[in-house]
Amino acid sequence: MQLPKKHGRGGQSAVRFARLREEKRHNYIRKVAELATQHFIYDNMPNVKGLVIAGSANLKNDLQNSDLFDKRLSNIVLTSLDVNYGFENGLNQAITLSADALGSVKFL
Repeated sequence: MQLPKKHGRGGQSAVRFARLREEKRHNYIRKVAELATQHFIYDNMPNVKGLVIAGSANLKNDLQNSDLFDKRLSNIVLTSLDVNYGFENGLNQAITLSADALGSVKFL
């Protein structure tokens, strides 16, 4: 899902564009929170020992502080990282940056 970027359009539409952008961000956070619960909660318990949340700007902080993010998962967040890329490059950067927090964790 592609989130809209901030833009310089002004005038009467500025408030509408800002509202639409915030709605899309909220829907994205809701979807990520739902998927995290589906994938990382099993039998009412987290099925992982820790989570690394990575992203650009404040989106990762908004997710972590959201009421939509399952509290059982927020308790096991090891670190929150700023990454410059998306997709596979962003994942690789997050793994590299989280080396200290992950310690001797084995990746599967």
